[in-house]
Amino acid sequence: MEKIKSTAQIIFSVSIFCLALAIAYFAYELYKFRTGFSEILTKMEKTSEVIYPTMNGIAKISDNIPPIAEAIDKVHKSLPALLAEVKATRESLPGILQQMSDITVRIENTAKSIPGVLEEVKKCRETVPDILKKVDAVNEQIPPIVAQTKEINDQIPAMIQTVDKASDSVQTFSTQLAETNKLIPDILEETKKIREAAPELMDRADKIVTQGGEFGSEAGKGALSGLVMSVINPMNVGGRLKALVLPGKEAPVMTDADIALIKETTIDAVNNKKPGDEIKWDNPVSDHFGKVTLLKEYNEDNEECNEIRSEIWIRKNFFRKEKTHDFNLVFCKKPDGTYAEKGEAKLNTNGN
Repeated sequence: MEKIKSTAQIIFSVSIFCLALAIAYFAYELYKFRTGFSEILTKMEKTSEVIYPTMNGIAKISDNIPPIAEAIDKVHKSLPALLAEVKATRESLPGILQQMSDITVRIENTAKSIPGVLEEVKKCRETVPDILKKVDAVNEQIPPIVAQTKEINDQIPAMIQTVDKASDSVQTFSTQLAETNKLIPDILEETKKIREAAPELMDRADKIVTQGGEFGSEAGKGALSGLVMSVINPMNVGGRLKALVLPGKEAPVMTDADIALIKETTIDAVNNKKPGDEIKWDNPVSDHFGKVTLLKEYNEDNEECNEIRSEIWIRKNFFRKEKTHDFNLVFCKKPDGTYAEKGEAKLNTNGN
């Protein structure tokens, strides 16, 4: 019986001693790991201070750091439990030694609990290889990080050159932007004028459209009190303008206000202007504008005739416009004092 007791004591002591050695070795390896990793972090911090201006270019490399940090964090979280277990084991040793005599008396009861203790020790031992594998995995990731850091250091001169080129480009863009900013006051002033003119233009357009409706019946007969032009009749201007669009251009959708402004300027040119005079019109609401020029006055078949040139543009934006129409029309004065269109409209395709 004494031999069994002695053997049990020795086995138990050896187990405790082996557990202590395993814990001590783990603590030593962990200490080496933490010491080496601190140096790596210090080097990385120094490197990051040097390459900070180019961090945006190496953002992808930094994606490798979170997995390492996560693995370290897991190891760090497991340390308190392990240290607590070691501390508890150490604190229990004196009591165990003092109670050896009692353990000898109660060896039979203790022997029943030994399998459970051994199973627990076995589980602890089984967890150690996994922890060591994780530590080894972390250690294996450190050399690639160091190599990548070296590559980054080697690339710093080229990155600095790239940054210098980018700086020159930014400076050029800033100069261009400054030149563009100079145009902003003119753009705002033009916009202000358009907004101020819009109500007046709309009032004029509405008035002319109303007049066009009053003259509609006479225009259909080819005669108008004071002035008759079939092209000015709002009912058929849209169709005529589609037929007179310049080659390769898309016919714009003319509003009633556009048609009214064309009518007004054409009437004014035929009635009140001399050759070479031009009258401009502009509708900021539809972004259409144009001008009517009285080209010449002459007599033909005992009739006083006026030839006009009508041009229309679309305002694409503040800096760009596109001409859609450029044509000549002839209006001759009838014996009753009214004007009528004579001949066909002539397209000006040379752009002059």
